[in-house]
Amino acid sequence: MDYGKHAYLILAHTHLRQLRTLVSLLDDPRNDIYIHIDRKAPFRAKDLEGCCTRSTVYFVEPRIRVHWGGPSIMRAELALLKAATAAPHAYYHLLSGLDLPLKTQDQIHAFFDAHPGMEFIQCWPTEKKETARFTYYMPFPDGNDILPAKLANKLVKRAMMRVGAKINQGIDFHFSSQWFSITDGFARYIVSREDWLEQVFGHTGTPDEVFVATLLWNSPFKDRLFDPTIHLERQEDKQKVLSGNLRLIDWTRGSARHPWTFRGADWDLLTGTPCLWARKFDQRIDAEVIERLKKHLAPAL
Repeated sequence: MDYGKHAYLILAHTHLRQLRTLVSLLDDPRNDIYIHIDRKAPFRAKDLEGCCTRSTVYFVEPRIRVHWGGPSIMRAELALLKAATAAPHAYYHLLSGLDLPLKTQDQIHAFFDAHPGMEFIQCWPTEKKETARFTYYMPFPDGNDILPAKLANKLVKRAMMRVGAKINQGIDFHFSSQWFSITDGFARYIVSREDWLEQVFGHTGTPDEVFVATLLWNSPFKDRLFDPTIHLERQEDKQKVLSGNLRLIDWTRGSARHPWTFRGADWDLLTGTPCLWARKFDQRIDAEVIERLKKHLAPAL
């Protein structure tokens, strides 16, 4: 049965050679590929020519200058979703340019064909102290790496706390991993709420880990959330798939802001997990494991 094409949504900002490898591993007539290249990136769309011969590649314009932890990430994701929902797709997979698939496209499509209509989002427990940051207005939400902007944000927050002022009251916030695989219906629902998302998160910090889960949990789509402990048949898969978004992401060896960068020593982990994708990889740290994975998945490339 044909469940329709998949749309890969890629947030790219660095490492052109590695990005070309990712795109080549997604090249399949069953996939459309949508790429947002950060306006700060040292490369352009033309630098990706020749990566694909079977997929159609679309570059999202205008390019957004993306800042870590700011609403610009949310806006870039929305731009990708808006571009991709111009045509219906069975699934929309959000990846970064530093991710790689761990399975072949046949295996990936077979998995989603076996679980139609489910939303693959890794949700996290929501604590009140964590949601508090969405109740204070940030005049420079994309400026946390710029000292004057960071100071201004802190001053405004302190002033609001002093007088007891808050924004976004009465909203049931929820947290999740930024990376997802979602259905056409939920993708279109997210796009339809763009104005609301801008109103709520346009002047807050790190909305990329909140806006999708918040929409999910306050909509009927939450009933379609994939739970690996329930929806996987094999017991060994239930034990190995720790994330509902099917991504292998190792925070235990990472830092507060960045997950672990996989290396050659992780080969058995990478090839033994039932997860479909992994993040992250870095050609500067270990280019060999990237090349080895490429040959493992697509020997002809």
